[in-house]
Amino acid sequence: MSHFDSVLLRSLLAHTALALTSLSVAAQTPSNGATPSPSDLKVFDPSLIDASIDPCENFYRFSCDGWFKKNPLPPDQTSYGRFTELAELNRLHLKQILEGAASAHPEARSPNEQKIGDEYASCMDVEAINKAGLTPLKPWLDRIAAIKSKEQLPDLLGHLHRLGVSAFFRMSSTQDYADASRVISEYSAGGLGLPERDYYTRTDAKSAEQRRQYTEHVKNMLVLAGESDEQATKEADTVLTLETRLAKASLTVTQQRDPQNLNHPTDVASFDKQLTHFSLARYDDAAHAPVSGKMNDEEPKFFAEFNAMMAETPLEQIKVYLRWQLLHAYAGTSLPEAFDHESWNLYSHILNGAQKEQERWKRCTQRVDREMGEALGQVYVATYFSPEEKNRALKMTIAIEEAMGKDIDGLDWMSPETKVKAKEKLHAVMNKIGYPDKWRDYSKLEIVRGDAVGNQERVREFNFDRQIAKIGKPVDKGEWYMSPPTVNAYYEPQQNNVNFPAGYFQPPFFSDKEDDAANYGDMGSTVGHELTHGFDDEGRQYDKDGNLKNWWTKEDEQKFNERAACMVKQYDAIEAVPGVHLNGKLTLGENLADLGGLWLAWIAWLDKSESAHLDMNAKIDSYTPDQRFWIAYAQQWCTQTRPEQLRTQAQTNPHAPDEYRTNTVLQDLPEFAKSFSCKKDAKMVIEKPCRVW
Repeated sequence: MSHFDSVLLRSLLAHTALALTSLSVAAQTPSNGATPSPSDLKVFDPSLIDASIDPCENFYRFSCDGWFKKNPLPPDQTSYGRFTELAELNRLHLKQILEGAASAHPEARSPNEQKIGDEYASCMDVEAINKAGLTPLKPWLDRIAAIKSKEQLPDLLGHLHRLGVSAFFRMSSTQDYADASRVISEYSAGGLGLPERDYYTRTDAKSAEQRRQYTEHVKNMLVLAGESDEQATKEADTVLTLETRLAKASLTVTQQRDPQNLNHPTDVASFDKQLTHFSLARYDDAAHAPVSGKMNDEEPKFFAEFNAMMAETPLEQIKVYLRWQLLHAYAGTSLPEAFDHESWNLYSHILNGAQKEQERWKRCTQRVDREMGEALGQVYVATYFSPEEKNRALKMTIAIEEAMGKDIDGLDWMSPETKVKAKEKLHAVMNKIGYPDKWRDYSKLEIVRGDAVGNQERVREFNFDRQIAKIGKPVDKGEWYMSPPTVNAYYEPQQNNVNFPAGYFQPPFFSDKEDDAANYGDMGSTVGHELTHGFDDEGRQYDKDGNLKNWWTKEDEQKFNERAACMVKQYDAIEAVPGVHLNGKLTLGENLADLGGLWLAWIAWLDKSESAHLDMNAKIDSYTPDQRFWIAYAQQWCTQTRPEQLRTQAQTNPHAPDEYRTNTVLQDLPEFAKSFSCKKDAKMVIEKPCRVW
């Protein structure tokens, strides 16, 4: 994906109501307080270049230093870049739509306009939210407190999961690894309050400090909920102890990237028998989940530990943990400002370095987009994404796919046998551009103006139930997992399709007013990136139909792994912040996609330029077409990032920081060095480049 990988996508599929916060690129206001106008955003922008920097020494700084000077990092952001410039414009458009829907006469609104308008108005009504306090959550807090025995836990947990409380584990639907046309049940690890499991296990001083800060945060939340300081301190320690045990039994983020580690088919009845201290049948009844049929146990080691915890953990400690998880799940725009600020302080300020909270309207707009993205997106695309734009985007996608066919034919390390299978998969890729052919039906979702918590509960139940309803039915390949205004894209390996939301196909990434060199260097590389995901270390394990099936010869698989190991070593050597290196195995899929995608865009652009008899020596704004291609690629990644965010990214994110998505990728492409006449001893030139595709 351009910003996110399929591990996160799997999390989204498992928990749609919440995980879109991880998949959306948050829009941010420029530091001068002004929203950029479309005319200010260009795919290739010479004003962003710092010509005093040698492009052969640091191409990222050469291409972006002008942008950095214009855009100091805003205090409410952990990072700010070109993606956020466009996302800010999109969010402003969404704000206008939502304010119009919120203020319109009730009889003049469509059912969807009623829902999105009233949800936005409810989110913005801080006075009412503060006045309500924790009263809207009291029925569930009381129910947790009233539990008398562990036999009651499965029923309670089933209801909490429908409310978006990810305590202990997650349950959802997924495609069968062995038969991608089939939807089955899936149970996966969950229950952590810190970003991922290694936050609980790393022994360095910074990680120890973060655990202390997390425990303090849990204590503060419990105090806000009415606990005494002394009691909350003890309970926060209990939460950390339980979550640490869950974390140690969970797969690492690197292990999760290999689908072989996640594929453990069984059936619901057999899984129930393994959970000797937890009634899955009672849980499934409460969660409205199937009580029989095939399922996937994503992490058997985790569920063995969960079963042991159910036997060994005192009931009162489990109740403390569930109370915390409930507060954690709703802290934000549904609960009073004190909870909202406390949550921001840990997750945005302490862990990622933000200095100021975002304006309320931005977070409420993002909330509605996350909760009812297609209801909001349907209005958005009617105004901002024409059929002509969709057709241009499709043409570029097809051109990149044709370039990949040529690339496969020209590989000197792949056998003819594997090439045939690779091209079969390529030709089976489904292209999804802009928005769904069939919009999601929200008619059964009730949104009540003024009921912020209740709305969030009903949205989460709606999305949970929608996922569960898929089980036993044919896979809907037309479904989208990002909303139309999203500035991002993704590849879905089990459906073998690429997905490009409407919100992405605008400046500074794509423009019909700029030449092919700029568009192919920028958006073309993104299209190639998503396509390459079908053939990266994870995606290559799926066949053309999305089944987890090895279609490689043993020799070709070995050659692929040898070439991929070059990139692992290359990125392992990068120190993102002092003492923290990138994880080459975690970022491998995205690094392969960055390099392969840019290479495919280059091939496609050269083919188009040759057909058009383009003069490769003609300069625009002092740069030749091939130079503009590389600059446009680099300028999409111009980003200011706080050191705290860089640390978090290096430890948890499958994407390398944007500087390395530029310089390191270009070091592996000698064609770039040729375009700028770089000498062999230049920093942007390396002796042995890494290459797979």
